[in-house]
Amino acid sequence: MLFEIQDNKKCEIFIYIFNHLKHFTDKINMNLDEDKMYIQGMDNSHICVYELTIKSTWFDKWDVKETHNYGILLPMFNKILQICSDKQSIRIHSESDENLHIEYYSNEKGEFNKFLEMPLLELDVDMLHIPDTDYQVDIEMNSKKFKSVIDELSNFNETLDITCDETELVLESSSSEGNMKVVIHIDDIELLAVEEGKKVKASFGIKYIAQMCQFYKLASACAIYITEDIPILLKYEVTHDCTMKFYLAPKISDN
Repeated sequence: MLFEIQDNKKCEIFIYIFNHLKHFTDKINMNLDEDKMYIQGMDNSHICVYELTIKSTWFDKWDVKETHNYGILLPMFNKILQICSDKQSIRIHSESDENLHIEYYSNEKGEFNKFLEMPLLELDVDMLHIPDTDYQVDIEMNSKKFKSVIDELSNFNETLDITCDETELVLESSSSEGNMKVVIHIDDIELLAVEEGKKVKASFGIKYIAQMCQFYKLASACAIYITEDIPILLKYEVTHDCTMKFYLAPKISDN
């Protein structure tokens, strides 16, 4: 198995993704086949599921002849990735199930080629089947603005209440000490599509939404899909062949 990323911007994206996955878990199972890299996992509280798909076409070189599963300790993998300079390309390969080899190289004068190795883990992880869903609400908005609003709302409560109809999106967080409500009109965001005649209400743990928003630099816009009483989907489409998705279970009202 071998793959390479030569484009500096793509190297930056690759490092950024794994650096922020550490907020959800410290171990991942990297699944590689002829067509793609696929990583699925859950946060430690088993409330949020993340899903990364990078197709082989995204990489500058992809030499994977059969399916491989590599158990990776994220803290160490991130330490290794941080060594890569912004002028170096990334080459990752393995000839066994025991070790992963990471190489950084550059043709620029003064850049030293670096060769690193880390042991692989044996992880027994069951993959979740996530069915396709027709959502009641489709939202697309600026990733940075959404992150900023969520950061502000997180000051008031642990719960984010979302209400949508065909004209506006309302985000609210309230407690006995104060509350904040953000009203976003359909004309002020890229897309707000709600099932005709529906007013959709849902509540989610705001700290998990905030963690998902840490990936905002992956794409200028994020897509948000909501249906009452099922997990919210937050998606960053980096390119047509690189996608990061998060699924978060709703908070069920006691009433």
